[in-house]
Amino acid sequence: MKATLLLPLFFILTSAQGTEVPPYDLGSMEVDIDKFIEMNVSRMKADGDFSAMEQVSGIGSGKLERGYRSAMKFCFDKYEQMTEENAEALSNCFIDQTAAEVGVTNEQFYAWLDELDRQDAANPDPLDAIFDEMDRVSEAIYALQDKPERSAADEAQLEALERQLIELTEKRDRIQAEETEAVAAEMEAIFKRK
Repeated sequence: MKATLLLPLFFILTSAQGTEVPPYDLGSMEVDIDKFIEMNVSRMKADGDFSAMEQVSGIGSGKLERGYRSAMKFCFDKYEQMTEENAEALSNCFIDQTAAEVGVTNEQFYAWLDELDRQDAANPDPLDAIFDEMDRVSEAIYALQDKPERSAADEAQLEALERQLIELTEKRDRIQAEETEAVAAEMEAIFKRK
């Protein structure tokens, strides 16, 4: 469970895609908050987020789930508009409220989230692994390009690295598209313009 998972799934998906979050004024839309919360909770359960938090916190996953549901409802009632500008405030609200709902201090809750982030860093998901590999390949490309003189072997290696970067980019794009498609129908059912 990454700390960012305490943000609504909507913000996570759009930020992962590198797009801006369009403003969703709850007053100008029909928003089924219960469906939205259920979608988030279902995804967190499927990803094992509540179980992971239970292992580091010692708090039962059922209590964590109930706390998260209650926190989301509270925060969505508090903020009438979900925008990129108030994403941080919403995230803080979710964390603060979830901590309160499960009966711990914010500091303790943040410590658990930090521990989960350390665990996630040791076991990156497939998309994170692709980004890490893309960074490694890009650094190798830059190192070769910065050489004042390149041998034929350097040129061949540079060409191979550039092909590898293109393949990684295509793989990243496929995975992101699959993730987006998997959620698109659910999101459409939740956010309906009036």
